[in-house]
Amino acid sequence: MKMRTYQRGVTLSGLIMACIVLGSAALLVMKLWPIYNEKMKVDQAMDHLANNPEGARMAKPQIVGAIMRQFDVSDVDRFNTPGLSKVLTVGRKKGSPNKVVMIAYEIRAPFFANLDVVMNYKKIIEFAPPKTD
Repeated sequence: MKMRTYQRGVTLSGLIMACIVLGSAALLVMKLWPIYNEKMKVDQAMDHLANNPEGARMAKPQIVGAIMRQFDVSDVDRFNTPGLSKVLTVGRKKGSPNKVVMIAYEIRAPFFANLDVVMNYKKIIEFAPPKTD
């Protein structure tokens, strides 16, 4: 009978280590996905506002209403209308007639035990002044 000089396969300790690494990566993705998904939905709502030709003429309550409609469609539950009004800023750019809409807030989610994951979100869109006919 001929003896093999090498073996093929995975040892039990190697299999356990691979399972730990894959499990940790899966846990990380499961914990971070909701935060990333919310960020993408807020980006989408802000981009929808930026593409609105009437956006430059809107006042802050109208902008909040437009974004809240997008949040209702996208199922973003973090904000209600007064809460969104607190984190949304509407103003003019210094030295320019352009209107600026900025949303800035902090997303905090529990990760493990007393460890939290924090993402600071800030998005600014700028509107050219409305054209007068």
